[in-house]
Amino acid sequence: MTEKIWQVLIVEDNAALAADAQREIIEGFEQNPDINVEVTFETNFDTGLEKVRSGHSDVVVLDVRRDTPNPTPADAVAGHTVFQEIKEARFAPVIFWTALPDQVEDESMLPLVAVIKKDDMDQLPGAVEAAITSNALETITGIEKHVSSVLKKHMWTELGPHWGEYTDSADSATIAQVLISRLARILDEDRERSFTAHPSHRYVYPPASESRAPGDVLREGTDDWWVVLTPACDLEQNKAEFVLVAHAGALEEHAKYTAWVASKSNGNGIGKWKELHKDVLKATQGRFHYLPAFRDIPDLVIDLENVKSVEAESLLEMHPVASLVSPFSEALLVQNSHFRGRIGVPDFDPSIVKARLESTQNTGD
Repeated sequence: MTEKIWQVLIVEDNAALAADAQREIIEGFEQNPDINVEVTFETNFDTGLEKVRSGHSDVVVLDVRRDTPNPTPADAVAGHTVFQEIKEARFAPVIFWTALPDQVEDESMLPLVAVIKKDDMDQLPGAVEAAITSNALETITGIEKHVSSVLKKHMWTELGPHWGEYTDSADSATIAQVLISRLARILDEDRERSFTAHPSHRYVYPPASESRAPGDVLREGTDDWWVVLTPACDLEQNKAEFVLVAHAGALEEHAKYTAWVASKSNGNGIGKWKELHKDVLKATQGRFHYLPAFRDIPDLVIDLENVKSVEAESLLEMHPVASLVSPFSEALLVQNSHFRGRIGVPDFDPSIVKARLESTQNTGD
């Protein structure tokens, strides 16, 4: 049971309808022991927007059309305009409650943005609950508080007391670098502790930078995939005239995958699955590196034998789809380095070693 009280703001210029919706939502949560809501309404769109901007709401129930004696085209989309302003100001789940659902149906992003017809008022509590239980707002708020706490603490306990050792003047770039480095390290620790096997934790989707980096997943044409292997230092300092990329093919076309599929009909499925799992899906050494499917990235297998060097400018012709996050990007580069730098040596005869060890044991007896 949580002690948090979720603030639900209804922005509806018809006071009677707003009161009905308020009552519907309150009654909908009366029997819910896990979610406490406080529901208020505002009949002025501009005032409602200011309340959202100031953080006086967690979830917004928003009408679309503003009713006036002499309506203008702007009145017909007043709520949608407020929604765009909310998106610029902060993150808050929005539930369009409107007699004009067609005007905003393209904005639907369940459970964070819902569209409900005015006649379906009984669906409001469920939409509010879905927005709350998505944990999106709580997560963002927690991160924001954590970031603020880290920066504040470092300013008071380290940067402030040793100001002269960090910078000769109040140079904003120097101060920013110190704080960002501290923040990045702490957030990186938090991220690693929260890693799961979910593919979304492997990618930054879409890439966060216009510049290319090692581990960037690129699509050429419709279904030709490549992954950047050139180290970050060369890319960031524009040293690389040419960039090394490895081809990534569809998993279902890989020989070990097709062998596994075929083996399931002849009773050898377990053995072939173990080979696929060890040599491809979980491989951190050798020729292949698996990329799990996520969004429009299919299940892919990077082939470190199938690489090419391309002019850096030609990367602009490839569409950047995602970036592998740390430490997955570094692991791929290390795997490629080991694969390219391996040295073959003759195998020794194990029978000779066995005979010698057995002879030593017999002598000891």
